[in-house]
Amino acid sequence: MSDNPKPIIGYSDKLSVQPGEKVKFMVSSDFPKYHADIVRLIHGLPLSPGPGWKEEQVHSIGDFDGKPQRIPRGSYIEVAENELFGVASFTIQAWVSPTTPKKGMQGVLASWSPNGGYALVIDDEGHLALLVKDREGKLGKVASAKVMTPPFWYFVAASFDAKSGKATLYQENTSTLAKDDSEVVENTLEVGKPNAPKSLLIGAYWGLENSQDIIMGHYNGKIDRPRLFSRALDRAEVTSLKGGIPAMAFQRDLVAAWDFSHAMNTAKVVDGSHHLLHGTAINSPKRAVTGYNWTGNEVDFKVCPQEYGAIHFHDDDLDDCKWEVGFEFAVPADLKSGVYAAKLSSSGKTDYVPFFVRPRKGTTTAKIAFLAPSLSYFAYGDFHNNDAVMFKDFKWPVREEDRYVLKEKLHSLYDHHSDGSGVCYYTRLKPNVTIRPDHMAAGVNAGKGGIRDFSEDLCLVDWLKVKGFQFDVITDEDLNAEGADLLSPYKVVLTGAHPEYWSGPMLDGLETYLNNGGRLMYLGGNGFYWVTSVDPERPYITEVRRWGGTQSWRSPPGEFYHSSTGELGGLWRNRGRAPQKLTGVGFSAQGFDTNSPYKRAAGSFDPRAAFIFEGIGKDELIGDHPNLEQGSGAAGDELDRADISLGTPEHTLILATAKGTFTDYYQAVVEEIDISGSGTGGSVSQMVRADMVYFEGPNNGAVFSVGSIAWMASLSHNNYVNNVSRIQENVLRKFAAD
Repeated sequence: MSDNPKPIIGYSDKLSVQPGEKVKFMVSSDFPKYHADIVRLIHGLPLSPGPGWKEEQVHSIGDFDGKPQRIPRGSYIEVAENELFGVASFTIQAWVSPTTPKKGMQGVLASWSPNGGYALVIDDEGHLALLVKDREGKLGKVASAKVMTPPFWYFVAASFDAKSGKATLYQENTSTLAKDDSEVVENTLEVGKPNAPKSLLIGAYWGLENSQDIIMGHYNGKIDRPRLFSRALDRAEVTSLKGGIPAMAFQRDLVAAWDFSHAMNTAKVVDGSHHLLHGTAINSPKRAVTGYNWTGNEVDFKVCPQEYGAIHFHDDDLDDCKWEVGFEFAVPADLKSGVYAAKLSSSGKTDYVPFFVRPRKGTTTAKIAFLAPSLSYFAYGDFHNNDAVMFKDFKWPVREEDRYVLKEKLHSLYDHHSDGSGVCYYTRLKPNVTIRPDHMAAGVNAGKGGIRDFSEDLCLVDWLKVKGFQFDVITDEDLNAEGADLLSPYKVVLTGAHPEYWSGPMLDGLETYLNNGGRLMYLGGNGFYWVTSVDPERPYITEVRRWGGTQSWRSPPGEFYHSSTGELGGLWRNRGRAPQKLTGVGFSAQGFDTNSPYKRAAGSFDPRAAFIFEGIGKDELIGDHPNLEQGSGAAGDELDRADISLGTPEHTLILATAKGTFTDYYQAVVEEIDISGSGTGGSVSQMVRADMVYFEGPNNGAVFSVGSIAWMASLSHNNYVNNVSRIQENVLRKFAAD
């Protein structure tokens, strides 16, 4: 039996597919054979008081040969093989800011392999070093005596003269008011001409593993303006480079001068020399980051690109697993829109790889659309349940998916890289253990765990089916690409329980839809919150830069703008687009111990809201029953409130509110707190509340919002016969009517 926590696991090349399209599934299996089925997902985790696991067999794909597939982590730049790299004498120069100098040997710039070459590295002891190996296998090394200190910037250079064997290493801390600890180390190496390998790497080097050439020695930290010369520059010439003399002064000897301040929204790395030895950034290292010369006078890289000439590399970056295709599935023309999965099974182990079938572009099959919050699924994808700071007070059992993400060093947009920096890019071309029908989320219900995100949204899918509603499923990715044209045919659009991550095109599309008479049911909490970009060139990559909000990490100064789109990141609220403007409510507080029911407010007795509360008693607490977050109360987890000062329409009816019964584990969100104090907890703060609201929009449109992530987890109590289910059904039948 394999000791892999997930011995069979996969991912797909698409999340949203149309009838007639093919979706490819990449599978890693420690078993020699596995079986694949296509199933329709209806309900996930069989928790009490829910309806249990529900799936429907759609198609048996067949049996396939299985093999394990590795995840190629770590970012670097590769410059294709060129005879110019085969220099006898050379100088390498760059500015570097290593973040984990003592983690083992790391490549800075390397035309190197086990067969020989030259490389500027940080060695196993954390010292800057130059390695030279000739065709006979002789190895020479010169190293600094000083370990670099994060996060300071250093001017570094290394030269080698093949005729004399003289090697010189330069290292100087360039930080303001830094102690003068510059170092020049010389050594005579008993080696001949370096034996340059097939390609040049920045941020890594070629190595050998199991007799196979692999890229290893991934660097953690920033590198700025690396240059390569075809002779050993003398000390005065190297010093002139440190002082800012352009490489053009040594144009005759310049092999390459890579300038990372160009094409920052792409994977292209530009060489400014006349040789045009452009490179490719692999695994999406972080771009649009401050360089060694950043002054702080400008914080937008587009305004001052010359101060953003750095790239931040990580040894756990990943943008595409590049696994071999296990099998394909051609979506039948008559397959109903819905939530599906490839079910992989072997030797008693199973994995589900979900995908969504939407109607063909330009068509619909129902009046109702469920907008699956795929960007939010991505943001939480492979979330580190077991070490999340926000859940440190709770004892959370480590499950096999937690062990897998730690073993494979997979990350969500909530996690940190191995060097402590925040993860700002996410790729869907990798396994994602949290977009699974059996996913159990940490934290909720005092750390006992419960249904959340994708698994919670299946509660809505089952509820719609039980209540007899016909509906289409569309995704954030579809809305980002098509805007209002995607939504306009529908009478009503339903959100998931946690639609937190939204792009600008998505907000524009929804706003246009609502202004044209569309109807929205916002059935969750903490929605429409973070500015999220979909990479125009690589739409499988999303980007978030966190600042100014309730967050698990914070973007460094000067790095608030997205490299993929150039837009300012952070909260939509800080760009004048608070959620209250669209939905009437916005993120107000979060807590993960106990929930609360709603109490009807004055607005619920307004004649405009009569249809919403048909069959509901005037003193009836709403959602005062157990839910699938394994707690009790339909208001909980993350809460939204109405606030006219943030854009809640003045004619909004506050229908019901949950407040005053939350513990102080519930705290008002960071962006609401100007001065820290004791009045921000759930037992005292008026901001710690969930508001259910309703308002009419232009052209017979309308919006209904519940303001709580726990709402959807409360639907199935008593076989869907409860007041949460009744209110939601009342609204949907009215909103879906002609």
